[in-house]
Amino acid sequence: MSRNCNIDDCATPARPGRRLCDKHRTRIRRHGDPDFTEWTVADEFDVELIVTERRPVEGLTRLERVMVARGLSERDVPAEEVARIVGVTPRSVYRWRSEGFQPAAWAAA
Repeated sequence: MSRNCNIDDCATPARPGRRLCDKHRTRIRRHGDPDFTEWTVADEFDVELIVTERRPVEGLTRLERVMVARGLSERDVPAEEVARIVGVTPRSVYRWRSEGFQPAAWAAA
């Protein structure tokens, strides 16, 4: 007998011996805990501290990553360095810097 995934509202069966379906397991591995990857949660003091000190930090929310990248980009920090500090690929930084990519979080920050 197969159990359903432990994520609310997911009717997909979990893998044998597991608690999550493949989709949610992959999503959590790639993006972290869904409770801490919201666009609306950001600590502006932490963001400014990271931008000022230019040190890598783990556990940033999605909004904080974008805010740190924007702050470092405004200070003319190279994309590779921004990517190292924020914990993403340089391609993500180039994409965030492009004129066509303006998520709501970037505009709200």
